[in-house]
Amino acid sequence: MLKSEDIIKGLQSIVNNYSAFAIIWHGIIYILIAALIMKWEPTNRTLGMIMSLPILSVAIFAWITGNPFNGSVFAIATILLILFGLKINTQVVGFSQLPFIVAGILMVLFGILYPHFIKPDSIFNYLYESPVGLIPCPTLSIVIGFHGFGSNTIMLTLITLGLFYGLFGVIKLAVHLDIFLLFGAITLLTKYILSLKTTGF
Repeated sequence: MLKSEDIIKGLQSIVNNYSAFAIIWHGIIYILIAALIMKWEPTNRTLGMIMSLPILSVAIFAWITGNPFNGSVFAIATILLILFGLKINTQVVGFSQLPFIVAGILMVLFGILYPHFIKPDSIFNYLYESPVGLIPCPTLSIVIGFHGFGSNTIMLTLITLGLFYGLFGVIKLAVHLDIFLLFGAITLLTKYILSLKTTGF
């Protein structure tokens, strides 16, 4: 297994060499947020498909930079999200209860502004330089922030990823900021458990 230092160097290399793609992903996320604010009403299936794309992006960058573990995990996650997404209903995305809305907003903001691995010239650089779509934690934070897109199987997939990478980041890599990813995963787990009770399972 790779040493923590080697993993950190690998992640730093992705952030340094592919920062232009992070800017592109920020633009996409901002457009999505703006569309939702302007009353765009995507279906659960549509939003689920959209949110599988940054997961695929992480897989691609992991593979091309020699991290087969992250590449495999995120490739499998992408396949699962697409397969589960195709089975999601085509109802318009609905609102969660207020606590989950607040938690989701915080997770999206955390992912967009994720400060680790970058050295911005200005505080404003955080708005477009965090490694969204490049490395696991900020990407998962944003995707988890959207709360599972009306699918328990997608929620369970994201919970598993969030718990693993949150714990790995905090314990193995000593990236203590990743405790916020754990917060998001646990929040989504809470929503998942409540959804099971509501459906009678």
